[in-house]
Amino acid sequence: MPNPDRLASRSLPAVLREALALAVKQWRGLLVVAAAALVPALLAREVIGLFALNGSATVVDGAFTPAPAAAAGGAGLVALAFGWVVALVASIAVASGGLRGIPVDPRAALLLALRRLPALVPALLLLAIAAVGLQIVTLLAVAFFDIALPQDVATAAVFGLFVLSLVVLASRLLVVPAIVLGDGTASWLPHAHALAAGRLLNTGGALATGVVVTPALVGMGAAALIEASPSLALLVAAVASVIVPTLQACALVTVYLQRRPADSRGAEADLDRVDLLLATLAPVPTSPQAAPADGERIETATAAPAHAHAEGTAPARITGGSETAAAPVPPVRVTGPRHGAARPGQADPPARLLAALQGVAAVVSRSFGRLAGPWTGRAAPAAALASLLLPALLGLGFAAADPWDGPQVSRHGVSWSGEVLATAWPAGRHPVVVTDYGPHWCLDDACREVRSRSSEPLMLGAPMPATAITADGDVVAAGIRGRENRAVKTDGDDAVQMQRCTAPWAPATSRPKPGTCEDGITHWHSGGREGQSQLAVAAGPDGSVVVATARPLVVKAGARPRTQLAVTRCNTVHCNRRTLDVLGIVEVELSGWLPDGMVAAPAYAPLLQLTLDGADRPTVLLRDPAGRRAWLATCPTAACDAPRITEIGAPERATDQAVLLPGDVPRLVAGGDAITFHAPVAVAANGPGLYVLGTESDLAAPVPLAPAEYGSGRLVLWHCPPGSAERARRTALPVLTGELFHVALVTSGDGRVLVTYSDSGRRYAVLVTGPANPGKGPYCAGFGG
Repeated sequence: MPNPDRLASRSLPAVLREALALAVKQWRGLLVVAAAALVPALLAREVIGLFALNGSATVVDGAFTPAPAAAAGGAGLVALAFGWVVALVASIAVASGGLRGIPVDPRAALLLALRRLPALVPALLLLAIAAVGLQIVTLLAVAFFDIALPQDVATAAVFGLFVLSLVVLASRLLVVPAIVLGDGTASWLPHAHALAAGRLLNTGGALATGVVVTPALVGMGAAALIEASPSLALLVAAVASVIVPTLQACALVTVYLQRRPADSRGAEADLDRVDLLLATLAPVPTSPQAAPADGERIETATAAPAHAHAEGTAPARITGGSETAAAPVPPVRVTGPRHGAARPGQADPPARLLAALQGVAAVVSRSFGRLAGPWTGRAAPAAALASLLLPALLGLGFAAADPWDGPQVSRHGVSWSGEVLATAWPAGRHPVVVTDYGPHWCLDDACREVRSRSSEPLMLGAPMPATAITADGDVVAAGIRGRENRAVKTDGDDAVQMQRCTAPWAPATSRPKPGTCEDGITHWHSGGREGQSQLAVAAGPDGSVVVATARPLVVKAGARPRTQLAVTRCNTVHCNRRTLDVLGIVEVELSGWLPDGMVAAPAYAPLLQLTLDGADRPTVLLRDPAGRRAWLATCPTAACDAPRITEIGAPERATDQAVLLPGDVPRLVAGGDAITFHAPVAVAANGPGLYVLGTESDLAAPVPLAPAEYGSGRLVLWHCPPGSAERARRTALPVLTGELFHVALVTSGDGRVLVTYSDSGRRYAVLVTGPANPGKGPYCAGFGG
């Protein structure tokens, strides 16, 4: 038994060191009880979550999302809380035995935890209510101090009040070991107050650090590991759930059994009562077997263990004096013929089957016999360590089997940067992504390998560069140059720099060569002030470059601002020969800035768009920077001999990326009213409907014991077929850890979807395959297709 002086009142760091040393010394017993209590709770939460998902999950890199642990909701938290309470109580018993020098059987500690639950739950509920009260007091203090004191003084005052309240509340956690160890149970709170009296800061500080702060740090570390490797989420959660109650128990026990100095007065734990309880939890001592001495007699037991019968022995009890010992009795061998016995040289299948069944029964009985006995030795910690893999194996097994046949998603980091200007998925090829740094041709569907080129028109083509991707994967770009670059001689006007980049898989005879780009620059009268003119570009079927322009006209006094829409065809990027077709004039002001100072036309929602149909007929779409209006210019022929301009409705915000739905009355659709900020939409390449990439924020709160999943939101991909929103299809994507940027998506003809986005400074590409899950989403509201 340790020296009582060693447990005398010591400084706060010394108490924390003692608690940590106790956890390291008693790690085997603590691991056994924590794993035995929490692994079943984690398994129960996983099973509850799997049933709660009910076919609405996505398999992302081999794991379900939403995580079943988060989908379990309140029922999962109840299961986890029950396991944590049992693990905490049993760990307190084991740690107390280690501190008092009395070995405690983990199985007996778990049984003690079940017996203490009725008395412990009300105390924990009172402490939880007190914790909520602490938060309320802190909020009220913040409101009061912010008004009555300067900001710096108010911050310091609020922090000091919070720390002091936390220390006082943490000192009342001593009721937990008091209940577990049966000491002072007649008056728990007064007993805890008496124990902490005179050493409140030391006691409360140690408990606040070991019981509150340490679990929070473990939870943060577990969350960081899960973010780095989501496939290990269940294993990390299991390890974190075992570490937390063991550290809490060691802190509680070290403070509770701490002695006061010899020259001081105050209440202390009744060590005699604690030792009596721990003695009842000690493993049952086993006496070594010995041969009977003279005068001793042997009695055959009336009931023998199953393994004894299986081995052909009968136990005997050796009595003599006051001690007994077990000694084996030689088996009685029955000889002679037996009715129904097999003849020599012939097999007896029923007898062999019966013997095999008896052997299996003996093994099972022996296993249960070991579980019923003391959990000591090396087998118990090894089994506890192995059990930590069970939640992960269960989750990964279900994800691999995928009983709901849901969508499959793979995510990985990509190297490109910048705003995504255009995406395409050429038939029979891989996706193509164009950013404001240049084109990126994916060499596989998931874009794990990429061939990239830089683009000067996209990087320097102010105010907003234009780009397009052909059906073969080639990329054309155009940007206004001249006013901001003195190297281009334009006599005070603008110049347009054009570029054509050939896909790496293009024929060797292509111009330019596959995987390379060709640039050209020419004089261009864009008109208006710098930053007002808008460009859009497309590639003609004969290798030409088609550029649409929205050029502000000179405003006369008292007249409304006007903009001219035109289409220019250049034979090459050098524009040696070109033709100009004016489509018409609309009354709109192309201002580079909105009234609130925001940029009117960000790259992900360009104001001007140009498309060419199979007959080389251009269609030009111009959006009002103020929102709500748009103009659609169409040509009956490729030469635009009789163009027509129609005003159509548009989303309220010009910054919302939208797609044009053709029909008798074409309209722009941005995915419904609930679409989030800068969430893009796209139309399926070879199928009807709308794809919307949005975010959801209904994520589980972080739980320090076993973090489920939490962040700033979750990406969700909605497929909205033509018709009502009741037929929407939903695919859950990974959780966001920061703010969402640079989002884009592209679809293939067979239902595959590539999503690219930036989260916390990292750029990801997500490949979605398989059928989406049924769902009813607000993102598809108002989409009639």
